[in-house]
Amino acid sequence: MRTASTRPGTPVRRHLRRLTRSGTVLAATTLLAVGAAGQSWASTPILRWTTNAPTPVTTLTLPMAVDSAPDASGVYFAYYTTLESGTRPYAGFQPKPVDANGTRVLQAVFSSFNADATTTDDHCTYGADGGAGVSCAVRFPYTPGTMYSLVLKRASVSGATQLMTGDVVETATGAPVAHIGSFGLPAASGRFKNADQGFIEPYLSAGCGQRVTVTYGRPVGTEAGVAHTGSLPTVTDPSSGSCLSTTSQTTSRGQQVTVVGDAAAAAPPTTG
Repeated sequence: MRTASTRPGTPVRRHLRRLTRSGTVLAATTLLAVGAAGQSWASTPILRWTTNAPTPVTTLTLPMAVDSAPDASGVYFAYYTTLESGTRPYAGFQPKPVDANGTRVLQAVFSSFNADATTTDDHCTYGADGGAGVSCAVRFPYTPGTMYSLVLKRASVSGATQLMTGDVVETATGAPVAHIGSFGLPAASGRFKNADQGFIEPYLSAGCGQRVTVTYGRPVGTEAGVAHTGSLPTVTDPSSGSCLSTTSQTTSRGQQVTVVGDAAAAAPPTTG
């Protein structure tokens, strides 16, 4: 186990962005480094998304439903974001084992690899994938097929610092589900750019043996009270190097993507 700590200097820009946590709300000393499937971000399925906003935005709303998944850690569905300065926070969802009550659980993540990131949030810890930055996470019970949105905000600017917040809401109603965390960045970091990428990563080797189906909704960017709704995200597989493959179809709910690990390719689909 490696305990995260404050690290000076330039963040380590590793290809793999791995994060696992234990507990429902995690203290700053519980960030773990784990063995991975030995793949770089460049060799994972790549997500492309846009809000279609004409300018950078203060708030991003990124909807996704987990339609079926094993009750196990292994696959990370991540969105990269880019701020006006070029720094790149990222966020996403990870299916997790059931909790002590047998309830299905998702983990939501919001992290920054910026060496100047600061936090006082109990959901966050210093360090990101072994380098500088801040990592925040929370676990919450979920219903398969229900759409949940990551809501990422440049919430405020005070002096030389801007506050970034991450929360989960129920997409259909906007009802709050969970607070992921918050961290400060230099105020010059700016707002979110209107489009970016993401990835689907087997951050544990177990992910190469899983089959997961998710549905991506349309991203929304909000600026000055005006919401701009984007087109459906797309997912493309790398030409080689990935233990995951994907198939996609457009449904009435969004872009449904089934991710199958090499070791699960011959196995029947997971129900749930």
